[in-house]
Amino acid sequence: MSKKKIAIGIGVLALGLLIAAGLVFRGGSKVTIDKVSLGVKDYEFGPAVHKLVVDLDDSVSHVSQEDLSVTTAGVEQKVEKVYLSDANGNPTSKKSSPYVTIQLPVSFDSKKSAAVASPFQFDLDDFHNHWVTDYTVSIKGLKVTKGGKTSTLNHHANDIDNRISTQTDVFNKCGDFTGNYTNPITHLKENLTLRYAAYEPKSLAGGEKKPLLIWLHGQGEGGDDLDVTLLGNEVTALAQKDIQNHFRTGKTKGAYVLAVESPTYWMDEGDGTNGAGSGNSRYTQALMATIKKYVASNPNIDTKRIYLSGGSNGGYMTLNMAVHYPDYFSALVPQSAAYSYYNYERNADGTYKTVESKDSLSGYANVRTDDVYFDADKIAALKDIPIWFVHAENDKVVNPKLYALPVYKALLDSGAKNKWFSFFKSVEGSDMKGTTYNGHWSWTYYFNDKVKGVQDVQKISSQDDLSGFQADNKSAGGTSQAKVAGKTYDNLFDWLNDQHK
Repeated sequence: MSKKKIAIGIGVLALGLLIAAGLVFRGGSKVTIDKVSLGVKDYEFGPAVHKLVVDLDDSVSHVSQEDLSVTTAGVEQKVEKVYLSDANGNPTSKKSSPYVTIQLPVSFDSKKSAAVASPFQFDLDDFHNHWVTDYTVSIKGLKVTKGGKTSTLNHHANDIDNRISTQTDVFNKCGDFTGNYTNPITHLKENLTLRYAAYEPKSLAGGEKKPLLIWLHGQGEGGDDLDVTLLGNEVTALAQKDIQNHFRTGKTKGAYVLAVESPTYWMDEGDGTNGAGSGNSRYTQALMATIKKYVASNPNIDTKRIYLSGGSNGGYMTLNMAVHYPDYFSALVPQSAAYSYYNYERNADGTYKTVESKDSLSGYANVRTDDVYFDADKIAALKDIPIWFVHAENDKVVNPKLYALPVYKALLDSGAKNKWFSFFKSVEGSDMKGTTYNGHWSWTYYFNDKVKGVQDVQKISSQDDLSGFQADNKSAGGTSQAKVAGKTYDNLFDWLNDQHK
């Protein structure tokens, strides 16, 4: 074989290797992909990958989506647009950039109750959300221009460990609290650690103090990853302008936001499992210590305006904390609250008795009794605390007739004032208009600032049963409005802002 033929053969081989490596270039302009990051944003249904940020080894002046195809987590995507960006995927005004962003559509998978190609999966072994282990991104035909010459780039890799979330970045104050507490079931001392993430508004020059809004997550968002706690629900919405603007201190706006993470479940009474909502959480004292630690470290927090809110497990914990510490919180917002009105059967060791159930994800269900758990002592503890409940009639996870409805009616029957209830027929989407979600997800209305109407207090009080409740979506929870000291409220957060000790 001649030297000329050998050289040609080597050249063809080299070109083949470049193609296999994901690079085809023209005119000697070599550009490669260093990394691809997932742009993760939280929505009312959880997190979704709404963009891909491509980190190049050199700056380029132009990018084209002609012939571009993208697949994420096995789903072929219809690319919305491609543009030069900064490292976080934001469009840049610079003439060149080493970052290219591919914007993707976001849609909801009703069968999986998650985003299409979601980076989350719900683990049926521990009933927590986790990041998927494999999120393969395939990019073919990405054309970029450097120095007037075009390169065509390809990429195929598992990019789950490369994530960007600008929404969670604003929760930049993270910490933990560790202490020794008595386990409610074993009665032994145990070492507990709770982690937290916080959003902090700008300090006021005049020394004015701002309120604190605390969020307690649901069953799926416990564990050891604060990003799961923030992204599993649309918690970051609490730090954005639409909701922040409801909180006013003088002529300024804004509130601190604190999200605390349970290692297991807020309803865990000591055995490491999800409880029935009719007992004392093993994290009660630890959570109180965590909150007090955070408040003590922030002298600009108005201790007369500390608001506690939570969904499902977190709704239970919201009420549980106020029962144990009735003088600390200025107002409560329990949503889909799993705080039981009734007691449930227990085994000799204090754990809950369970029976097989086809209606439960775990295959087992707790056994309800007719004995009342929400007794006079608990009513007395909550009687003077402003509370605004949120629930949906079609909630099949936490039946409102066994939980929030009788709890609320018992409070009204005791003569309690400044107690409100927004009762929806179903949970309808705002991010995804026209989408009906799991009826348990009533916190969706909270994060979308859609809680406005309330139930008729007089109608509920006048009935011997629960027939006074009338679920209503058109009026955003009820045809009445909250009214305190002659002031009428058509929005939950405006009401919340005015509650103080």
